[in-house]
Amino acid sequence: MLEGRKLSLEMQRDSNGRFWTLLSLIISTACILLLASVWVGIAIAPPPPDKSQDNMAQAHAKVVELVDRLKMNLAAEQVLTPELYAEMVEQAQLLSNFSQMSANAIQAPTDSRDGLIWPGRANLILEELNTLVLAQETTLNFLQIQNSLSGLYKPKGPLSAQASAPLTAFREFSAAVAEWSKVTGSELGSVKPSASSVPLTWALLMSSKTAWRQINAQMDALEVEAKLTDNAAQAKSAQTLWSALNQNNLLQSIRSTDEQMAKVWVAHERLLVNLEKLPPVPKVILPPEAFSWSQLAFPGKAVEAVKGAIALLVIGLSVLLAAHISRRQHLKLMSHKWLSLTQQLENTLRNVTQPLAASIHQQEELILEFNRLLDQSRLLQQTMNTPVETPQKTLEDQAWRAAARMQADLESELLLLREKLLNIHLQFCSGATHENLVYDLAFTAEGIQTVLITASDLGRSFAIVKEHLHQADATVNDQELVAMMTQISNLKNSVKRMAQQLRELSNKLQVAVEDVPDGKRFDSVSTKFDLREPHGNPSV
Repeated sequence: MLEGRKLSLEMQRDSNGRFWTLLSLIISTACILLLASVWVGIAIAPPPPDKSQDNMAQAHAKVVELVDRLKMNLAAEQVLTPELYAEMVEQAQLLSNFSQMSANAIQAPTDSRDGLIWPGRANLILEELNTLVLAQETTLNFLQIQNSLSGLYKPKGPLSAQASAPLTAFREFSAAVAEWSKVTGSELGSVKPSASSVPLTWALLMSSKTAWRQINAQMDALEVEAKLTDNAAQAKSAQTLWSALNQNNLLQSIRSTDEQMAKVWVAHERLLVNLEKLPPVPKVILPPEAFSWSQLAFPGKAVEAVKGAIALLVIGLSVLLAAHISRRQHLKLMSHKWLSLTQQLENTLRNVTQPLAASIHQQEELILEFNRLLDQSRLLQQTMNTPVETPQKTLEDQAWRAAARMQADLESELLLLREKLLNIHLQFCSGATHENLVYDLAFTAEGIQTVLITASDLGRSFAIVKEHLHQADATVNDQELVAMMTQISNLKNSVKRMAQQLRELSNKLQVAVEDVPDGKRFDSVSTKFDLREPHGNPSV
């Protein structure tokens, strides 16, 4: 029975069958999902692609062109004109728009000063460009100051470059003006129209920086020198130059222009540096896309998806066929094991019937012995009622003690026999192994034989008591004899019931075996089954 339950559990478990079923389910699900993705791609239009990065690339290309144009505008040979500054203003506006656009795209602060990213680099360029644009008027009128300073010095006028001693403020100022005149290609004291029509370029503006700084450095010294009292000649020359500068409004022009030109020169240098090694195209940080069912569409062509679905169907059918073959092999193996187990159970039942028949025969003999005991007990009762002349007390006592001891042994052995029979019943109900069952049945047969021998000894003891019992004692022990006879009757009836139950059990076992048709019995000569177990016979 235990092996039968194990086979049932093994048949239900069927791990190979579950594996093939799970695999076929996965393949079927994949096929359905693939077809569903094809339908989604056909029925639901995808959202338009985000072109933010493409727009950013186009804007960056335009800004690169703008920067190249700005480099050309800042080149050394570029002539400074109002049109040039108007173009720079337009370029600054375009660059400002790109700075705002790139800052929003990369989520950077609009006032960034980081030159490694476009918002910061554009702000740096715009700052220097605004400085140049704001100093437009001062820059365009820069050469007019040089022309005015050069016109102060006339060969026959009160001012002459050699009118003062060396290393004086007058001499150094005049030398700086002369140096500046050489830079612009004019001569000191020249007021020719050609001198004022020299084109102003960035190169000319940058080359005038040294002379201009020298002129501004001597302005304070010239004022101090004009107020000297110990050197009247030196002071007079300085006063004449100072008065000329004041009369031509050059003092205020030089001081105001100096502040603007210092910013222009610095801005021009920084601007050229910032226009080199520009940052790459800004990477647009896109917001998270909203969920769309079109995202579940097949990424390739619909024809490819259909081909894949057909391939999955073919694989799924192959897996189902493999699962069917696996289940069939599993059922074949389980049926083979069940057939082998059934053969062992049938052989076990056939082996059990013989001990049962022997036990029934021994119990029937025990019943006959009980009948003889009852007969002898009745004769003993009659004998006890008959007077005896020569009582023998010692022999009587010994006989009674022997009878009492054998009675106790008989009751104990019958009780043990009852427990063994009950144990056999429980083993049949619980499916115990046949080895224990056969052992208990053999023990039952031996127990019945022991009871039979004890009952025979008890009969002989009663015969001895019958021969030597006195009449007087017979009256006293009559009640005990009647009780003993009642117990013997009860034991005989119990043995009859046990024999009847064993007979019914034997009949049921015979029915369990004999209901198999003749051609299907395992003991038949023409067997059709190969009962050899490939992995060994399981124990019953």
